[in-house]
Amino acid sequence: MASPLKLEQDIQEKVDSFRARIAQEAEELVSIFFPQKLSELDSQVQELCLRDLSRIRSVPDPAGDGPNWDPPPVHTQSSVKVPALPGGEGQLLRSNQHLVELIERVKPEVELLRERCNTVRMWVQLLIPKVEDGNNFGVSIQEDTVDQLWAVESSAASYLRRFSTYYNTRAKLVSKIVKYPQVEDYRRTVAEVDENEYLSVCQTLRHVRNQYATLHDVILKNIKKIKTPRSTNTDNLY
Repeated sequence: MASPLKLEQDIQEKVDSFRARIAQEAEELVSIFFPQKLSELDSQVQELCLRDLSRIRSVPDPAGDGPNWDPPPVHTQSSVKVPALPGGEGQLLRSNQHLVELIERVKPEVELLRERCNTVRMWVQLLIPKVEDGNNFGVSIQEDTVDQLWAVESSAASYLRRFSTYYNTRAKLVSKIVKYPQVEDYRRTVAEVDENEYLSVCQTLRHVRNQYATLHDVILKNIKKIKTPRSTNTDNLY
């Protein structure tokens, strides 16, 4: 029969030190950081989310003077009229600054949620005992908690990708406005995209807030089973 795998003492000490550090960080996150962040984000939700969506509309203007830009045509060698950017090719068409500022405030919160969930997930994962027959109810709670934390991390990653998708979509529409300034629908589409993104970012912030509340609640309710998934034989004696 093969002997059990053993680590050298210095390696084992490093592993034990890592596990102890992760456990301390995770317990502080759940008991202190999560409720504090919940309160902070709840205030931000009330502050950032507007009722009047017209305030965030900002259809880009290559001339920099508003949506009623009427660019002068320039003639190429093929005699096809194309719009010229005032100020030359280096003219900057700015993003919707309202949304840029909002995204720059929400994005770090999403990244922070993913990072903190990763720490707590690692802590719970390291608490899962070796596989045995029977008495696995506590282990199932641990596994469910790990799955929930992983789902939060995955959703956070998708929110981060959504930000870049918005910028890419808007950039394509703005290019259409530059090329076809006489088509009003492109301008309306930009306004609609901005409004939808604003609502999406606000919902993302609410989601981050709600995840802190849910994770704090679920972990505290099951903390005994998470930390001690299997009862000892003496627990069943009368």
